[in-house]
Amino acid sequence: MQTPPKRVLKSSLALLAVAATAIAVSAALSGVHAQDDQARPETTPTSYAEFQYATITGTTNTINATMVPIVTPTGTVYKNLTLEVEVAANGTVTVVPGSPTIVAAPSVVVSAFKAGNYVGPSTVNGGRNLITVSGPGVVTGGTTVWSLTATTGADSCTYPASATWYVGSPTSANNPLFTRLQKAGITSTAFSYGTGGDSDTSCSVNGSWAGGTLIGVSQTGNQLIISSYSTLGSFDKPTPIDQITYTLQ
Repeated sequence: MQTPPKRVLKSSLALLAVAATAIAVSAALSGVHAQDDQARPETTPTSYAEFQYATITGTTNTINATMVPIVTPTGTVYKNLTLEVEVAANGTVTVVPGSPTIVAAPSVVVSAFKAGNYVGPSTVNGGRNLITVSGPGVVTGGTTVWSLTATTGADSCTYPASATWYVGSPTSANNPLFTRLQKAGITSTAFSYGTGGDSDTSCSVNGSWAGGTLIGVSQTGNQLIISSYSTLGSFDKPTPIDQITYTLQ
């Protein structure tokens, strides 16, 4: 079972770095110098960076933001950012000259998944199956990764309550689930595959949505279809054994 990519910042230094990066990107997008606040009318920005959907990692004095969606009036492009800082003996943090560096993200395998809040069928858990989909991120080999979590206020038996899935052929060695998919005999390209399950162990959804369940995910318009390929005990099958459809709100 693959470990979902972690997107949490591990230190206050990283938080400062992200803030500095956001400021730098904002300046690069606008292409204007700071002006007197009274002389500049407040307007809704037409170009902006969606750091909440990026993959953020870091090492000592360096933070990397991968696959940052840059939204412009003509469409969305993806950038990779690297920010370096120096820390003085008194703890003062400064950005290294020439940082951050911003380059176009390499081409990756992308599918038409949509980030946002989704709701499940009205007949399941009183219509309170609520999830939030985030992405895309990117892993080794250029494979795109998406994830979901149960939204605040969702029924405790929402399923899957969390999940991560990868866009790409199930027969490609670049797919992080390649070995598991091959063992299960799954070759269909109709789904993108990942793992998920419910977080409340008291919920028994016929054993098909336990932690570590092998799932297939596809999107048609605003509908997100999630299929389970596992039985209780994580015994994987070559075809789906259960399915639920969510609708983008």
